[in-house]
Amino acid sequence: MIDSHCHLDLACFLDDIDAVITRAQAVGVTQFIIPGIDPGHWQQSQALAKRYAQISYTLGYHPFFYPNTLTLADMDPLISTLKNAVTPECIGIGEIGIDRTLQTPIELQVAMFDAQVQLAQELGVPLIIHHRKSHDLIIGRLKRAKFTHGGIIHAFSGNQAIAQEYVDLGFYLGVGGTITYPRGAKTLQVLHSIGLAHCVLETDSPDMPMYGRQGQRNEPQYLVDVVNVLKQTFSGQDVAGITTRNVQRVFGLSVI
Repeated sequence: MIDSHCHLDLACFLDDIDAVITRAQAVGVTQFIIPGIDPGHWQQSQALAKRYAQISYTLGYHPFFYPNTLTLADMDPLISTLKNAVTPECIGIGEIGIDRTLQTPIELQVAMFDAQVQLAQELGVPLIIHHRKSHDLIIGRLKRAKFTHGGIIHAFSGNQAIAQEYVDLGFYLGVGGTITYPRGAKTLQVLHSIGLAHCVLETDSPDMPMYGRQGQRNEPQYLVDVVNVLKQTFSGQDVAGITTRNVQRVFGLSVI
């Protein structure tokens, strides 16, 4: 299995990252993708990818971590870093997004989103996208940009029409701990109608803990909780195998 979204670069994993990876491998999670959030964490992602063959990463500006002084000129470090990070470990741009629950001006979020989408289009790489109350803006901006390299919609929640819009744009739907809660039933219904062929697994470690693990640090090893729920929804289907191939397809990853 592949955890397509885990923030192993954060400080809470600094002291026991070896054990975290070992525990995940013991339950069949063999590859990990670290989404970028800001320049301060990019170097840590790069260092982890050099240390562990199982780790890949993307680079990007996450709207939650925008500094108050952020302007479009801050795209320069991302552009230069990406152009100098042409390695098998750097596989896309993200985690970018638009989030209406933040105090960050929506105009700045849209401008940064557009700039990163354009860069991904120019470089021919996929995106990892964060959303909150913003599907309309994200879908509209992707269409306007005529983006053609797909990616993952992180922690997807939404109705079937929205899910289909993303699928038609070449994106996979990120499925994580939310579906392990009773409130995740509606999302599961949408995923069932869309099909497992358009889903990927993720934990969002250390956040989004699984049901029954509230208050605990989330880890890639708990991806099996998501798989077990999906097995009930997609009875008889190879959940681990199909979702793994989906991640490999969108990012061009090989099996480790």
